[in-house]
Amino acid sequence: MRKQGGWAFGVSALACVAPGVAHADLVWPALYAEQRLLSLPVIAAGLLIEISVLRLCFSMQWNAALKAGVLANAVSAAIGFFLIPLAGIAWEVFPGQFINAAFDMGTFNPLAWIATFVLATLVTTAIELVVLWKLALPRSRRLLLIWCIANAATVAIAFLSLASTPMRDIPLFDLWPFE
Repeated sequence: MRKQGGWAFGVSALACVAPGVAHADLVWPALYAEQRLLSLPVIAAGLLIEISVLRLCFSMQWNAALKAGVLANAVSAAIGFFLIPLAGIAWEVFPGQFINAAFDMGTFNPLAWIATFVLATLVTTAIELVVLWKLALPRSRRLLLIWCIANAATVAIAFLSLASTPMRDIPLFDLWPFE
């Protein structure tokens, strides 16, 4: 009798030996932003910002703020890894293509970068707020506004790293994108 699930083992084995970086002809700003959001300096800066916000704005003890910040960011990184590029695709497919055609611009235009910034901020904020609410932080407009600003600061750091060290100067999944 043939054992069930052999295909799953084969796919898993293939994933282990496949190269970690795929090359494609289709890119959009959210892919670049996602790479930088997952770099060590941006993660560290984001944790510093958000843990400080939890401590200073919501009177959490440092230890509790550290745990909440790390947990919220871990969940955000895992889910955002997929949602931020998908949000970027959604932008490119619907409003982006009309804006590109209307203004005769390519994919990497200023409006696409602004949309990517806003979408990345909103996606990470939404994911992290769910985690913080589960940890018993109050559901309030104050938390929403402050957390959105904190996430915007983190996304801004990622975008500044793109300006300081363009993608062509570093490997795709480099953990330290600064020169």
